[in-house]
Amino acid sequence: MAKFNFTLNAARMDASGHYDFQNVFEFPDFIEMRPTLRAAVRTVAREAFDQPVLPVKVERMTTSLEEQLERETRKYERQVSVYDNQKSERNQLVRLFTQVLQVISRTDEITEELEDIIYAVNQTRLSLIGLPALEGTGELYDADRDRELIVGTYYHFVTRLLVRPYLRDMQGDLVPENVTAAGRHLVVRMTTYAYRDWDAYLVHEYDEQHLIKNEKGLTNTAYYDKLEAVELKYADHIYAEVLADTYQEFVKVLVPDQLERFEIMSSDLRPLLAKNPGLRIRLAAIVNRHFKLDQDGYEHVMDAPLQEIKQKYQFYRENFS
Repeated sequence: MAKFNFTLNAARMDASGHYDFQNVFEFPDFIEMRPTLRAAVRTVAREAFDQPVLPVKVERMTTSLEEQLERETRKYERQVSVYDNQKSERNQLVRLFTQVLQVISRTDEITEELEDIIYAVNQTRLSLIGLPALEGTGELYDADRDRELIVGTYYHFVTRLLVRPYLRDMQGDLVPENVTAAGRHLVVRMTTYAYRDWDAYLVHEYDEQHLIKNEKGLTNTAYYDKLEAVELKYADHIYAEVLADTYQEFVKVLVPDQLERFEIMSSDLRPLLAKNPGLRIRLAAIVNRHFKLDQDGYEHVMDAPLQEIKQKYQFYRENFS
């Protein structure tokens, strides 16, 4: 088993008072790291049980731990501090990251990719350990609490533009009282996309398709109808690409000319936009293009993909039934 010094490069506050919180979920190559991190969390979940249990229980705990790791880490990154009542929660989060590190390092074959993952996870762990303390109270993690978009961040900026046609007062804030029912549905949808695990989402689609393909006694027409229904159900995965492409264009505009780093879930655009109104116009233009906004401000991301799916299965039914 490899040995690592997990106390190196601890995060510290610099002379200007800046605390460099490093978050594994914001590392540029996190997408490549994710499978290894997920496998380690699954091992932690499995070893939490004193006796063998059904695989579904392990998967449920794995999903719960993954979500807790990311949501709590992003909370402390936003705070860049820890309140008195949060110290026990923070310490438990540090222990969870320590367990993940121990699982990942259970090998004698340390590749460069594995070293990168260990470094990223450990830097996050050290950032949590070194958080400056604040007096008072802060929010504690609640797995059942409705997720919300953080005001001023990337997802909030995009959603605020998309919801404009649904605002009662165009100059008002993005609050429930100022948004129509259709607009509130859009906000919920965008919030879901912001926190959705798209990899797991696609796995669910593949599983449903697999069940249909192994279902016996289906006519060709019924087979195509069922496959079409599943593809339409999961067609909104296109938003993962649209949101990612839009974010990457934001990064090109903002880094390094405007910001040293632009984090998708935590960087606050409000101070920057207040000083530079022209920047808001540039960023809005990017959103307009990627989300295919019409002259009234309504987005049309799904129009073409849904039409293509329907045409494809109509062709199958007409030619192969």
